[in-house]
Amino acid sequence: MKILIRQYVKETVSVIFIVSLGLSFLIAMFEVIDKLDKLVKFSPGFNDFALYWVYVLPRYLKYLLPMAVLMAVLIVFGQASKLGELVAVKASGGRLKRLFLPVIVLALLVSFVDFAVDELVAAKFNFYANNLLFKIKNKKQRLIYKTEDVWFMEKKDMIINAALYQPEDKSLNDVSVFVTNGGKLVEIIKSKRCYFKDNVWVMNDALKYDLRAMSASKVKDLHFENFKTTNIYDDSVMISDEMHFLDLYRYNLRLKAAGYNNQRVLVDLNAKLSYPFTCMVMVLLGLAISARFKMGGNIINVGLSIAISLIYWIFFAMAISLGYSGILPALLSAWLIPVSFGAVAAYFFNKIPE
Repeated sequence: MKILIRQYVKETVSVIFIVSLGLSFLIAMFEVIDKLDKLVKFSPGFNDFALYWVYVLPRYLKYLLPMAVLMAVLIVFGQASKLGELVAVKASGGRLKRLFLPVIVLALLVSFVDFAVDELVAAKFNFYANNLLFKIKNKKQRLIYKTEDVWFMEKKDMIINAALYQPEDKSLNDVSVFVTNGGKLVEIIKSKRCYFKDNVWVMNDALKYDLRAMSASKVKDLHFENFKTTNIYDDSVMISDEMHFLDLYRYNLRLKAAGYNNQRVLVDLNAKLSYPFTCMVMVLLGLAISARFKMGGNIINVGLSIAISLIYWIFFAMAISLGYSGILPALLSAWLIPVSFGAVAAYFFNKIPE
């Protein structure tokens, strides 16, 4: 029995490794091809596309690991079911749930790997990928990329600092503008809030310090028509994709303390924890299917795993969207689908005939 378990676990690990990396390489290549027609007018080099391909690989590895796990289970144990190996195990007095237990432990480890890939690799590489796209489009480095303690140079004589950036309404909190002339600081402007309206940045209740006249004055709505930075992040950039869990958690606390609506950040924060749980769901589901039905060939098993994964992703994306819109609470939107599918998978796994 132990030899058989080791063989099944070894085969499952091999298939997970091959499928997850293979699909990640392939889909990352599709993204590069998709970006090709949009970026070719900026004359990027081959190295830029190669680097971008490398940078997006961990992102897809993170999302594809659950499908790779399901595919591996259906291929390995589906084949065992087809060849009558599972029947032979039961006939010899073995218990299928005991046979499957190491695979469930393996799924738990893969869940931690999925979370680690996001935390240690994907977040940093998403940041590199977005920087690279910005550099290709604008022929310069992305000036700012942080949500807390933001610094950027609007033009040669104007440096802006903000304690917090709120992407949803493109506003800056606790803003300080430093104006120079001839290399000397001549004016400081402070405001609690700065927002973008009608193609103009507006500072609410601004306090101006003229360092040449050594005077101070208040302005209710100070307009910056020459303030060109209309959006710190591109609309296509997901800030949560660039941030680690703890960074996102601290950012959420800052938003809450500043009185901003942090629903979207709360959803992303919970989703970072709930999505890796999908690996466990897929393993239980795959084992239940393999044990209850005499599976077909590997092509059928691959197709079935893709279909189940797509259904799961569609429902998960819908729940996340409902969370973003505020229809569902953040915690519920991120955990509804993993827990629901997990409960169904656990029920059918428990009903496996011994």
